[in-house]
Amino acid sequence: MRRLEKKPETIVHKDHSIIIPPTTLRDRAMAIGGTGATKDGFDADALERAEKALAQLETNFVAWMSDETTKLEAAREKFKTAPKDVDNQQVLYRASHDIRGQGRTFGYPLAGEIADGLCDLIDGVEAIERQIIELIDAHVDAIRAIVRDEMREDNSIARSVIAELRTAREAIIGVDRFVKINSEVY
Repeated sequence: MRRLEKKPETIVHKDHSIIIPPTTLRDRAMAIGGTGATKDGFDADALERAEKALAQLETNFVAWMSDETTKLEAAREKFKTAPKDVDNQQVLYRASHDIRGQGRTFGYPLAGEIADGLCDLIDGVEAIERQIIELIDAHVDAIRAIVRDEMREDNSIARSVIAELRTAREAIIGVDRFVKINSEVY
């Protein structure tokens, strides 16, 4: 019996594709092997050391996420001073992209999911108008609320906000502009 292998996720944009490789600590520990490796290549000692190191850093996650959110808010304010300035758009995108990538790692997957949508919005919008700025504000405010209230678990209110943001975003950039393709091999 073959094991289900994780495949990269491909996000297809209008003019490019992004390939996101699957990464899990357990998979990496199995691939590395080492002195504690079992017959199948899994190194339980390496995994335990990594989990301990991560647990020691966990006390910093709240502060780090708060710092990232402050950077996002500063980027939003800079963006709002000159929203058509490409540099301001890029600063906002990078701040959102950082939260998208770090949200799950720091224990804020909901903030990461909203930041992912904000990145899609910035990528997909063709013209910056008042409606776009308001939707960007809504994304940033939602991320701030999640981090401020330390919402680390899924809940119905956050899910409702995420769904509303997605609906508004898709009404502006279109649902066909960002197609996520997930592949699995058996």
